[in-house]
Amino acid sequence: MERFLGQEGWLFRFLDRLWDLIVLNVLFIITCIPLFTVGAAISALYTVTMKGVRKEDSYIVRSYLSAFKENFKKSTILWLLMIAIWGVLLIDIFVIGKNNSALIAMGGCFGVFWLLITLFAFQLQARFENSIQNTLLNCFILAVKRWLSTIQLAGITAMVPLLVIFLAVLSPTALGWFCSLFIFIGFSGIAWVKSFIYRNVFDSIEDV
Repeated sequence: MERFLGQEGWLFRFLDRLWDLIVLNVLFIITCIPLFTVGAAISALYTVTMKGVRKEDSYIVRSYLSAFKENFKKSTILWLLMIAIWGVLLIDIFVIGKNNSALIAMGGCFGVFWLLITLFAFQLQARFENSIQNTLLNCFILAVKRWLSTIQLAGITAMVPLLVIFLAVLSPTALGWFCSLFIFIGFSGIAWVKSFIYRNVFDSIEDV
């Protein structure tokens, strides 16, 4: 019973981790409100979750705010760059290239390339000190070299919008419950799961 209910028991550790993720999720949402700060918020989120999966836990609020401040400049530039390029790609595919299959194909190919970079950009920024140019280059190299991890990350990332579409068709009530749950733990929960994959990828770099 002590191992079940005590401070070292799995139930206590589960509830403690659950509370940390709820707090982290609220912090993330609040710091995303200005919109231009989303990049810094993503970097701070993964700084905390990657520390967590490596069992380097610290005070959630202090650690998050510290990472947010440290990554603010570079992560904000990365975020604005990401948004600008995705915007150009969408305009190219759905507006300019609407009746031009060549432009759509070119936009689609570059979209795949940019998606590979997007999957690793803020997490690399959170873990390693580097220039933005080198960060982007390393994102692409990592995405290609660790292609299995890239597929896993892309699958987890796509899971939420696909689930939203499925629930919207199946049951609006279920969608409402899902969105309510997501507000409490969605962003941090997904980041926590993905951080196990990022940990393995980044550890392989450091072991070289």
